[in-house]
Amino acid sequence: MNMLVRFFIMVSLLKQQLNKQLATEYLSVERLMAPVVRHYRVLPHDMGFRDHLPNYRYLSFIELNITNWLMACCHQKGIKNLGWIIAMQEMVYLKQIKFLDKMTVNSRVVGWDKKYVYFEHQFFVKNQLMAMGMTKFVLTNKQGKCATEVLDMTGEQLNEVIDTWSQHQVAIKSAKSTESTKAA
Repeated sequence: MNMLVRFFIMVSLLKQQLNKQLATEYLSVERLMAPVVRHYRVLPHDMGFRDHLPNYRYLSFIELNITNWLMACCHQKGIKNLGWIIAMQEMVYLKQIKFLDKMTVNSRVVGWDKKYVYFEHQFFVKNQLMAMGMTKFVLTNKQGKCATEVLDMTGEQLNEVIDTWSQHQVAIKSAKSTESTKAA
């Protein structure tokens, strides 16, 4: 419930902010890769039974940041009804985030190809890195999946981390299909 309330507050504030900006026809690489930095307080309904922020809540905060980024980009381009679907996500937890900690989530686009957008996320408490994550997602519209070119992400902009991460995903899928073939 808390994430839903946070989502509607974020959307309302973002719409107010975006109404002051004019739509443009082109999104620059700098604009696309500009970080989304949001601050959150860890409240009772964010907590897990082990007295710290549970793994699944990190993903909820990531969704808020990506939605914020996508809404801003769509507004700037004058696009309506563009969504996104997660294709892959990975987290590395370094330290526990505790009750009432003020957390800063820094998310930014680190690359793209014709099909996917890749985000990196960093979670800080008092300027100390607590967790990092990567998200890979596809853009969608009413017709289904759409190319990243809809947001002026032309060609491929990948790095070594994305390449390694993608190779790992392919290896996992390959191992899974090999196991199911042996089981049959």
